[in-house]
Amino acid sequence: MVTILKNWHMVYLFGLPNGSNMQQRWGRVITGEVVMNGDASIKPGDKICSDPVLRSPGDLVHTRTGKVYSLFGQGHTLELPVTVLDELRKGVSPTVLNETVGEDWRDN
Repeated sequence: MVTILKNWHMVYLFGLPNGSNMQQRWGRVITGEVVMNGDASIKPGDKICSDPVLRSPGDLVHTRTGKVYSLFGQGHTLELPVTVLDELRKGVSPTVLNETVGEDWRDN
């Protein structure tokens, strides 16, 4: 089943969970607001953070766990430290996290 997202962010995560090696890319996730979910396990309006992205041809995003997301409308791309992944999963906005951590994390 495909989940359609709006107000989405493709978030590239860097570093290791312990906060080291911040120059190496860990992977990426997609966050956004659910417009429609094919299996009805997530309600419209819910905010989600995907499992790690495997590939993203066009407006489709495939995760390592087999979920597929369709991206609706204009999205954004951000780079953040992997240490904020738990906060992303709790629904904290990537934009807010970007403002909070700033660019200093890259120096570690």
